[in-house]
Amino acid sequence: MSAPASTPASFDALAQSYARREPAPFGLRLRLEELHLAVRTNNAAIADDLRRYFAPFVAEDSHPADLEFLFLDGPVEEPPVELAVRRHLPGKRPDKERSAELPGAAGGGGGRLVRKQATGMLFLFGGAGALNIAVGPCARQRNQLVNFLCARYMERRVAQGWALGHAAGVALPPEQGGAALALCGFAGMGKSTLALHLVARGCDFLSNDRVLVEPRPGACPLLHGIPKHPRLNPGTALGNPELAPLLAAALPAALRESYAGLPPAALYAVEDKFDACIDECFGPGGAQHSPPPARSRFRLAAPLAGLVVLNWRHGGGAALPRRVELAQRPDLLEALRKPPGVFYLPQALATARLTPEAHLQALAGVPVLELSGGSDFEAGAQACLDFLQSS
Repeated sequence: MSAPASTPASFDALAQSYARREPAPFGLRLRLEELHLAVRTNNAAIADDLRRYFAPFVAEDSHPADLEFLFLDGPVEEPPVELAVRRHLPGKRPDKERSAELPGAAGGGGGRLVRKQATGMLFLFGGAGALNIAVGPCARQRNQLVNFLCARYMERRVAQGWALGHAAGVALPPEQGGAALALCGFAGMGKSTLALHLVARGCDFLSNDRVLVEPRPGACPLLHGIPKHPRLNPGTALGNPELAPLLAAALPAALRESYAGLPPAALYAVEDKFDACIDECFGPGGAQHSPPPARSRFRLAAPLAGLVVLNWRHGGGAALPRRVELAQRPDLLEALRKPPGVFYLPQALATARLTPEAHLQALAGVPVLELSGGSDFEAGAQACLDFLQSS
């Protein structure tokens, strides 16, 4: 580890010291709906890797960036300021992150420095127009870079008054009307797995674990996703007969062979995680064929036609779908609500929809389906399609 630097006078001073440290000539540009993002890095392999990961959203233009990122690959560094231990949410690992609040120069808006304790990665970010910086072993921490970019993008949307939800999202293809479902559930209910079953049956993918609901007075709300592919363990990828032929592409060939003889219980016990890039797994012909799909199966927005709440359990018998009124079931609303994390600054949260009442207002008029009874993904997927088409 390098020695701690002297304490900077402000967020601006620390950001400038990182930005001037070394050239960052490699990069890519993304377009997430109407917003433009620019990423620069000192490592060509990082730029190439992110370009492949974000392939459905890469933009070959020079439009001014709404959000800018600098990823500096290097050794783990000691933080340049003293960091405080953050309170952790129930069920989360203690001391996962430490952070420091940094003042702005000359009384301007400041920012925050966050250290991920397990990896030593440092993240520096501030208010609107500030450069978002990651420092440390970036090339080995692609998932943390993706999470950082998505969190800063979501903060921008939350500040617009969009409601943040803990859910997956799918939508019918545009030629079938394009209506979307948000799929939420309590921990371990399988919302991501259910979403993949629906994609396997022809739906487009919108989001894996976070969604944003944009209220539109007098019209159907819009469901927005984030550009993060599902992360699967081998049990999800290979342990389901309907999904295995598609999701096997997410695992390296050598690992597929080593996992092939394991029983389902052993597969689900493996803690490795793999990114299932949607078009590589579900695109016409798969990743090994050319030409590439004419239209990505991964898109970011669609009219919200319904909310599905998974409230089932393993071994609970048949799946039981039924329509409910969310205002009368506050217990189900808690499956959707997600408190903002360390990458959301107070100035953005000042306009955020954080209360149960604000979530209900954002979802006004949206039909809700509860899936209770036993966890049956094939029956659940069919119930979702019937619900989506009827809504």
